[in-house]
Parts: sequence; structure tokens; C-alpha cells
Amino acid sequence: MTGQTGWLILAPILGVAADFMVHVILARLAAPAGPVRIQFVSIAAGFAVTLAVLAAMLVDLPVTGGDRVALSAMHLMAFACLGFILFNVVNANVSSLRIRMLKEYLARDPVPLDDKDMFLRYPAREILEGRLDRLQSGGQIEARDGRFRVSGRLVIAVGRFFAALRALLLGPGS
Repeated sequence: MTGQTGWLILAPILGVAADFMVHVILARLAAPAGPVRIQFVSIAAGFAVTLAVLAAMLVDLPVTGGDRVALSAMHLMAFACLGFILFNVVNANVSSLRIRMLKEYLARDPVPLDDKDMFLRYPAREILEGRLDRLQSGGQIEARDGRFRVSGRLVIAVGRFFAALRALLLGPGS
């Protein structure tokens, strides 16, 4: 039976491949939708592919219903791990700009680059406006009464989740 279940590893691999391909396509066709929304749609597509491949492969396996559930859960977790890695690789470009700026500050050691020169290279206003435009086009914030406000239940739910996780890991009031 091990030989028959060994092919199930294709399910999360195909799922991540679908996640990647959908992300690449949407990033070119639906860029104004915002990178986070594109990532969630591509992850959902990869999850659906993983589930479909698992269903197709498990239907003829001579295993119990409990084994089907366990095998499905295991391979869906494998997809979740691989998908999380892909999600973070895509998001690394935001951090890379910050790291590049820090490297440029320190490259002139022992006399680091001063703030005036750094702001000429990376105008804070343009970076901030670009970020705000992306958040607005992605539906994560909205301008109302001269202020930016969080919009969308998903952003609020994610914020509450991380606040709860922080309280759980670091204690209340942290």
C-alpha cells in the first residue's frame, strides 16, 4: 500500500504549482487588485487543486475512511507549508528595499550615508504614497473624512488574529 500512497505527494506539489501560476497570471492581469488579494486568490486556487488531486487519487485506494481523512489532512498541511513559503518569498521584496536602504547607510562605514542623501535616493513621500495607493487599490484601507481607515472584514480579522496570537505568546497587555 505504501507504493500506492506515495504518489499522493503530487497533490501538494501540483497545488503549489497552481498557486504559483495563478499568482503570476493575476499579477500581470489584475495588478490593481493589490498583491495581498492576488496572493489569497492564488493560494485558494492551489488549495482547490490540491483537494481535487487528493480526491481523484484517494477514491480508488483500498484504505479506510479514517485513513482517507488522515492522508488528506497530512497532504493539505504539506500544501499549507509550501504555500506559506511561496507567500513569504513573494512578500520578501518589501523587506528587500528596507534591507537595501540599511546596507547603503552602512556601506560608507565608518562615516555612514547621511539622512539627506538617503532621502534623495528614496523619497519618503513617494514611498509612502505608493504604499497608500496599493493599500487603497487592494481594499485594505479607505480615505474617509480626511483620514485613512481600515476597510474590509478580512484586514480586521487578520489584525485581531495577530493581536490574540501576540497576547497568547507574550502575555496579556504585551
